[in-house]
Amino acid sequence: MSSAIKTILALSLALVLSFTLVGCGGELPQEEIDRIVTNVTTAEFDTVKLDMDMSMTVRVEGGDEPGEVTMVGDGTGVMDMANREMQMRMNMTVDRPELGKQEMATEVYLVGEWMYTGVDIPEIGKQWVKMEFSEEIWQQQSQVEQQIELLKTAVEIKSLPDETVNGTDCYVFQVVPSMEALGELLSQQALGMEGMDFGQFNLADLFKEMSIKEWIAKDSYWVMKTEVDMVMEMRPADVGATEADFEKMTMDINIVERLYDYNQPVSITLPPEALNAPEMP
Repeated sequence: MSSAIKTILALSLALVLSFTLVGCGGELPQEEIDRIVTNVTTAEFDTVKLDMDMSMTVRVEGGDEPGEVTMVGDGTGVMDMANREMQMRMNMTVDRPELGKQEMATEVYLVGEWMYTGVDIPEIGKQWVKMEFSEEIWQQQSQVEQQIELLKTAVEIKSLPDETVNGTDCYVFQVVPSMEALGELLSQQALGMEGMDFGQFNLADLFKEMSIKEWIAKDSYWVMKTEVDMVMEMRPADVGATEADFEKMTMDINIVERLYDYNQPVSITLPPEALNAPEMP
């Protein structure tokens, strides 16, 4: 696999991680939207559960590896904000022309002073590694804090007709994120991905379409649901590649996340086999 293709697949993964949670009827006046956004960014809670579905298609034209790669996944998570603990599980099926379908399963735990990551490797089994837990890691892994930052720095927030999510009356917003803030978020997610730095990309040029919808509970200002649709198109020069790598690459991504059971008791238990995981720098 060429380095350019690896770069784009890493970018795909970072995008999924970044949008695995986003924090914010009829049209509301700007003053009211600003008030609601302020309440969203200051709303407090101790625990929350979530589940998500995602699909992604990467189309490569030209180069040595033309074709289409599809990724379909689902995940669940628990966040204990009060104790700064987290558990995330994600299952993903990757379908590549030369390899067929491959199943991938990943678990991430933030417990105590460590972040533990377990990845199921075909024919080998689950392999665990751990990294010392720090404030920076919490910011990277806490999708709540990441997405609230995107909301705070949004270029535009437009109100849509109110809707109900799981019996809860919600405001609905269409959010246009700051490309600069999104670039910083992607760079944070890329830490540990072979030294990737997405600050090198001009995201404003790469994103051809982007739609972020947020459903916010009217009574608590908690996020109840998020849907992200985006289309990215890139040429070799956009990502430091050559025409030998590819002529054009297009990525279509959809992510839907639902949040529930706010402030309900949670239990996050680290699997015993993770305790002996080797440490990553």
